[in-house]
Amino acid sequence: MEIANISKENLDDVFKVCANAFEICPHNKIDCRLYKKGVKVRRRWVLDMLEQHGPCAKIAYLDGSPVAQIVFCPEETIPFILDPRKDVVSILCIYSPFPEIQRKGVATALLKNLMGECKTGLCCMDGRPCRFAVTLPFPTMGKQSLIELYKKNGFRQGYKEMYLEIKGKYLPRNIPEYHPLPDDFYRTIILYNPACEWGYFYAFKVEELVQKIDPDNPLEVYNIWESPEEYIERSLQRVTAGRTLTKGRVMSGGVFWTDRESFIREVEEALRG
Repeated sequence: MEIANISKENLDDVFKVCANAFEICPHNKIDCRLYKKGVKVRRRWVLDMLEQHGPCAKIAYLDGSPVAQIVFCPEETIPFILDPRKDVVSILCIYSPFPEIQRKGVATALLKNLMGECKTGLCCMDGRPCRFAVTLPFPTMGKQSLIELYKKNGFRQGYKEMYLEIKGKYLPRNIPEYHPLPDDFYRTIILYNPACEWGYFYAFKVEELVQKIDPDNPLEVYNIWESPEEYIERSLQRVTAGRTLTKGRVMSGGVFWTDRESFIREVEEALRG
């Protein structure tokens, strides 16, 4: 196995990993119009990060093929976090979508590689070591528990996040509870994260769904890196790919991917309520 930082030269490899994440389009998800747009959106995000800060992802290769990735950035670079902590790396995503290699140490190798660089000096922090690393993982990734993966690699539960101390003591960040804005009770808000190419896909598939259920429901879609205030004002804890707020209620984001019918019922109930 080989692990490489993302660069302009291997940029396409990161999409080869994520293209296998979900069987969303029934015929050919790679040719899906929305997926292609999402790839363009994320490509622009990655290139901006590379130019402004340095590598923001690592890719694992087996027999020359990309099979997994870990995405990260200094917390200070995230525009929708108030009072970010200095010299803290935020792990946005770790993904190993191929069932045949899950639970075989690939994700662990990626995490250890990143943590090793955090100790010696992280490129996207101008070569400085990290005080600590934080993450808010999904519960599972296929057969694997991401929470257990982080625990096995020394991460502990902090305040609404997991953390690993590296060169300094853990400092919790104030993360307010979610509060809808007054106008949110009369509309649908969709927030998506351009750090994931499926974020754009999520946003506009949900937009189609909501408009089909209730064409008269006001709806707005926001990129949380370009419109961070829309995230900050609502104090949402996590938008890995995308989140939907319908009439003041936060929809269960993961259900969109794993149980579409339950997601539709949840949206319908919110719109009726």
